[in-house]
Amino acid sequence: MRTPLLILALLPASLPAQNVWNVDVGGSTFGTTDPYYAPQDLVIQLGDTVVWNQTSGTHNVNGSIATFPNNPAGFFSGTPQATVYPWKFKFMVAGIYEYHCDQQGHAATQFGTITVIDPTNVQEYRRPEAVMLFPVPVQDRLMVSINGCTGAQTGQVLNSTGRVVRSQPLFDSKLNTVDLAGLPPGNYYLMVLGSGRKPLMKPFVKE
Repeated sequence: MRTPLLILALLPASLPAQNVWNVDVGGSTFGTTDPYYAPQDLVIQLGDTVVWNQTSGTHNVNGSIATFPNNPAGFFSGTPQATVYPWKFKFMVAGIYEYHCDQQGHAATQFGTITVIDPTNVQEYRRPEAVMLFPVPVQDRLMVSINGCTGAQTGQVLNSTGRVVRSQPLFDSKLNTVDLAGLPPGNYYLMVLGSGRKPLMKPFVKE
């Protein structure tokens, strides 16, 4: 008599549970509390869902590829006036996501990150460089790419002695232009100032 062949399938002992994470959305540029997302930074697993709940004010959730080109995938709740809460999004691509609110002036304090980890795959998650300068060396027009979620408001150009020689507004998630015409050749620093984060300093050379 033949002995039946028993084939065993190797299955994971347990599958990761899909979780739901809640983020409060509130604040106002004209109130006592600045616009915010709380918590501001989340670490979740692949397949988890994030739900944004409005507590006050007029806001949206913009993590679109058009605004944050380094996001692994885009998510967008609509304009601040058209967003219906609670609004949710299921994250199906691992990586680091950035997002902010589009209401006028809100992005200075109302921004956040979501790190999505794939527990079945060992990966290194590296945040994209927040501020990039080009061309370097530069002549008269320095292009400043700000990669979102820096709270950028002002850019100051410092010479090699630390003296501020130029200052102008900068905008998050934008390609900004800094006029360097009239400055002598040499080594300089661009300091990006804003609310909610430490100043960011980047060196460059002017020809």
